[in-house]
Amino acid sequence: MKKEFNEAVGVPEGIVDAGEKLYDDMKANLIPQLNMGQLEYEMNFQPEEPYKVGDMEIDDVELSVTLHPVDDEYGDSNMKVFKRQKLQDTGKSMVYMTVSQNGHLKLHVDKPVPEDWTIQGVKDSFEKMRVRTVSSLSHELMHDYDDFKKKSNRPSHLADYQAKTQFIGFPVKAISRLFYDLYYMDEVENTVRPTELYAKAKMDGITKGQFLDYFKKQYDHILDAMKFSVDELKSELMNNIDEVDELLRNVDDLEDSVDDMTDEEKVNALLRIAYISFSNVSGSVLKDMLTTNPLELILGFQGSKDPYFNKHIRRLTKHEDDPIGFYRDAEKYLKNTGRRVIRKMSKVYDLLPE
Repeated sequence: MKKEFNEAVGVPEGIVDAGEKLYDDMKANLIPQLNMGQLEYEMNFQPEEPYKVGDMEIDDVELSVTLHPVDDEYGDSNMKVFKRQKLQDTGKSMVYMTVSQNGHLKLHVDKPVPEDWTIQGVKDSFEKMRVRTVSSLSHELMHDYDDFKKKSNRPSHLADYQAKTQFIGFPVKAISRLFYDLYYMDEVENTVRPTELYAKAKMDGITKGQFLDYFKKQYDHILDAMKFSVDELKSELMNNIDEVDELLRNVDDLEDSVDDMTDEEKVNALLRIAYISFSNVSGSVLKDMLTTNPLELILGFQGSKDPYFNKHIRRLTKHEDDPIGFYRDAEKYLKNTGRRVIRKMSKVYDLLPE
């Protein structure tokens, strides 16, 4: 019953314990290797006992860690779990089938450190960031568990997801923030949010009575993302028109000179460029995913690939005559998804002590 309840909440039994053990093993294997001047580290180890997440066990870990000097204080580590997938034509559609890892976990950790970092500083930061690091590791273990259970993914969705991650670096803050919100609220990330929240709450000793305030503090970003509106986006761009100008002046194929545009025309031009660029990147990523034979670059896709790819492109370009429609869709998505995510995460309350 407990296992079934945890699954319903979205927090597989044992996942936070597994995150803590992985954290301890990562420290035990990394700390002795730390060397001034060395930024990249590779480790392979077998835990004393397998990490158990629901009915999944991990008994072999391949871990790479990159220390990333930045002009800032110690911050959260970026992590990515790798999986093996095989493209499969079902006869009606294309899917990525997850290839069994047989208890193997492959994980990369990109850890920001100050430019004047020291070995002792890195050691101290691991302990200081223990709660957030265990939460992040539990987050990645949940991604691994999702693939273990689901077995397949939609290439078209993964293409959109990867495009969102690329556009987080868009050189205009308001647009960059929108794509970060779309990434943050993507279903790939949403499935792991309850585990992430439970890991933090459990390690911080949060009770049911403290849950609401804790949730608001830890996940105010969800509430902020739900407030996104196209009108406010345009208003923010109008108020930062110099930033818009700078980007437009670096675009070679504008129909009109930037100097001849009104501020509103500049904002509309920028929104169109961002939308078309995102669509092009998503289409390009999917094309690369579907291309398994060099001859396909010359002869085109065969089987289900061609209609699958064309359907993806039609969806991406449906707003080409009215780019604002793309942002209206984003506004609806963030509001509706935010409500669903909050309902899902609120169930973590039932896992906490009185």
